[in-house]
Amino acid sequence: MFVYYNFVFNTTSDFLQGHQRLTVDEARKGLLIFESIPLRYIQPDFVNAVTISKQTNMYAYDAYFIDCAIRQKAPLLTLDRKLKIAAQSLNVKTMGV
Repeated sequence: MFVYYNFVFNTTSDFLQGHQRLTVDEARKGLLIFESIPLRYIQPDFVNAVTISKQTNMYAYDAYFIDCAIRQKAPLLTLDRKLKIAAQSLNVKTMGV
């Protein structure tokens, strides 16, 4: 199990905003792979996430993912450099794609 951070949104957003990081075929392939991954949605501990947000100087939204990774004892899958650094500062294992 791993906690992922906004992969679908970031992938399609980059493509649609014209950043041209991905071709249409690459975006389609990535989305098909993502859809094949079995996911379990986990409610964050919002009180703890606010504490993490303050500790790491991150938005609470980002801290929700760190909170879930900590509580699930799972690595955080992210392409967000700032989120990765914050998670690692709290001894959360991170993974890139």
